[in-house]
Amino acid sequence: MGNLKKPSVLEVDKDTQVTCIDLPGEPIRCVRTKPKLRVVLRKHRDVVFDIKLGSGASYTVESEKSHFYSERDGHLVMPHTPIQFQDGERLHLWVARTFAGKLLLKKNGKLIAAYEPNKIDPFTCTAQNPEGKPAPLIVSIQMASGMNTATSSQRSVSQELLEDMQTMHVMEVKNQGMQTPKEILDFFASGGEETAIDTNSVVTRNWLLGQLVGAGVYGLENQKWIRELNGQRFYLKKRIRKSGEAVYDVIFTGNHKIRELLKGTRYLADNPVVLTITNGAGTANGIRHAAWNATKSTFKKLGAVGIVFSIFTDVAEWIGDYDQIDPATGKPKSSVLDLMSRVGVNLVKVGIVAALTAVAMAGFTLVFGLVATAAIPISVIVVGTIIITAMVTYGIDWLDKELESSSAIKSAISNAATYLTKKHPSDYDGYSALTQSDFGWGVAP
Repeated sequence: MGNLKKPSVLEVDKDTQVTCIDLPGEPIRCVRTKPKLRVVLRKHRDVVFDIKLGSGASYTVESEKSHFYSERDGHLVMPHTPIQFQDGERLHLWVARTFAGKLLLKKNGKLIAAYEPNKIDPFTCTAQNPEGKPAPLIVSIQMASGMNTATSSQRSVSQELLEDMQTMHVMEVKNQGMQTPKEILDFFASGGEETAIDTNSVVTRNWLLGQLVGAGVYGLENQKWIRELNGQRFYLKKRIRKSGEAVYDVIFTGNHKIRELLKGTRYLADNPVVLTITNGAGTANGIRHAAWNATKSTFKKLGAVGIVFSIFTDVAEWIGDYDQIDPATGKPKSSVLDLMSRVGVNLVKVGIVAALTAVAMAGFTLVFGLVATAAIPISVIVVGTIIITAMVTYGIDWLDKELESSSAIKSAISNAATYLTKKHPSDYDGYSALTQSDFGWGVAP
């Protein structure tokens, strides 16, 4: 009798019709075709928001199209109805398998991020398997220890990006194995070791290769205007409009008639056409747009090459650590949470570096153009951007090591995993242990 298979909740007699819902309190929608009706509650997807920035701020979550269930409040929440929670409070939501649209995370009515649970991780179990459990979505935004929380009127570009981007999505993935040749994998696995160049362990071989890849991506993304303006210069000139407003013009040397991209000789400094070159120097609005555009371009098109390389080296270094067994525990020295936190934090740093580099280059251009009153060679902008990017990257990486940001993220995800295991032990049996020791869970930016 012990080998008998447990009957499925969908196995019913011929006079019984089965329909499914995903959340408590959901309306039952079906066309009755049989005398009896059985309603089956399928297992939902858990979504956990865990924000700890130490600011005491309030946040809201709402959905665009579908309702969801608040475990805290014990009822369904309709679309476009915000549900509030505080900084430091863990918000646990349930979403249906048929959930459509996005979950919108906001602060003071301003959109911070949007998540599509069923697109991040399309659930493969169909309606014929209501007992299958969709993988959870954990959104963790943490302030690393030692980092001060600024008020809303004092927030810097880097703090804005930290709040907007420091997010981890945890989902179940299949380990397909690395397809990279062992020799290449070993090369990058050992590339994160300390070098004689820098005893702070920031400037490693992989770090230097990352800077070369970044410089190559920058050159390829901007090759049109770099080629067109090769050997030319530009001036930054301040003028006063009739209204009394001070504006800055960018004046290019050379014959504009033979140019295809920059056909004019004079542009406003915050003109989108020259924003990549001047970084909006001279106006706060121009600098803000340049910083935001630089951040967005980092995650799109050619910019994604640098992201892929960064993730690849993170994985390679992690595998090198994972292969080492701790003699005290008999387990790998590095857990999957180490990989997840490393990748997540590095993605944040890439965005911050792009924004801060744009701000720094705007300041450099303004000082060079107005204080030195000299024409700025295009080559100076290109080389300067590459050098300042490396300097900013070094500073951010050093700060990350000092603040131990990865450890903060790792702790947050581990706590969320433990919470889910305790809350729903039958659904997440071994989940927290899995995130600590086995390569079965991954991260999606």
